[in-house]
Amino acid sequence: MKLIFTFFLTLSLSVCVAQDAMFVHTATAGTITVDLSLIDHPDLNGNPNAKLLVSHNWNPPGGGGIYNNHTTGVYYSAGDSKWGVYNESGTNMVEDSAYNVYIAQGPEVFLHIADLANQGTFASYSVLNHPDLNNNPNANIILTTYYNPNSQRNDHNYGVWYDDIDGRWNIYTEGGADIPLDSAFFVGIGGGLGVSAKHQATAGNISGNYTVIDHPLLNGDPNARFTFTHNWGTSGNTSNVIVDNTMGVWYTGSNWSIYTEDLSAMPENAEFDLFIFDPTLGVTDTILEKLEAYPNPVASQLTIEASDMINQIEIFNILGQQVLILEGTSNKMNIDVSSLIVGTYMARVTSGNSSKTIKLIKV
Repeated sequence: MKLIFTFFLTLSLSVCVAQDAMFVHTATAGTITVDLSLIDHPDLNGNPNAKLLVSHNWNPPGGGGIYNNHTTGVYYSAGDSKWGVYNESGTNMVEDSAYNVYIAQGPEVFLHIADLANQGTFASYSVLNHPDLNNNPNANIILTTYYNPNSQRNDHNYGVWYDDIDGRWNIYTEGGADIPLDSAFFVGIGGGLGVSAKHQATAGNISGNYTVIDHPLLNGDPNARFTFTHNWGTSGNTSNVIVDNTMGVWYTGSNWSIYTEDLSAMPENAEFDLFIFDPTLGVTDTILEKLEAYPNPVASQLTIEASDMINQIEIFNILGQQVLILEGTSNKMNIDVSSLIVGTYMARVTSGNSSKTIKLIKV
């Protein structure tokens, strides 16, 4: 039976809603109470069930370049009916520090609580159990610590690693300390209004304490927004590097970079999972009301079909590199993807002035 993934855009979804799904929050004197900065956002206010992903942004447009060398998490203040970003250490929040905040649109972010039942081989590991992650060594994972469920502070730098024996991903403390039991994490797994990508720090892209990212959704765009997490990888990979540093992102004037807050050298071969906001994924599009891509997963022949003529299809690998481009003259295109290596790809389909990006799995 032919497996079809059909994508319907909700006609009531507006451009402004998409734009608001990831935004920059700046901690000001008016938002800060000790270690906490409250966020004022219509989709978050009075919404204790929201799920957030957060990364520190050193210099958003209009920002002055502010460090915050403290691990940050998120907290819902029932008294204020607002979410906030806070320093896990209890140290005063740094005034004018800024944060990229993504609001989950659906199941692309889930809640994980570290307990004895999911403790790994060591108490510094917590094993994730999710159908999109299990037996998937190529998964992209974004972490944000979350205070509320058990009122648990969690002042550690975290990364993720894949156990190829058990086929499971693990959260781990970079410094080797035990993960506090009942600690909560929001775990992003891709989808929603973001594009997943990977970046590896190499000798060619490292400069002191930062590594420069090359990705089409980020390059040349100071307004781009993304979150990230360190990915140690699978045992034996070149990416098996410990990065026990608090990190953030900054814009160099042409590219976005990941940097260490304490100015220590960026380790070579460290790999990072990125979740890049793409507002076009949520914009109402009457031309691409219906888009089918099948089979998905695909081994060799992929068919993409739209309600109107397709002008172009671009396929990008998880590093953001364009690996295939085709011009179209009909509403149905057959694509030979047999030459692509096994993994996750993004296909951007353009019809007239409209486009939509969809996730493809090559097997």
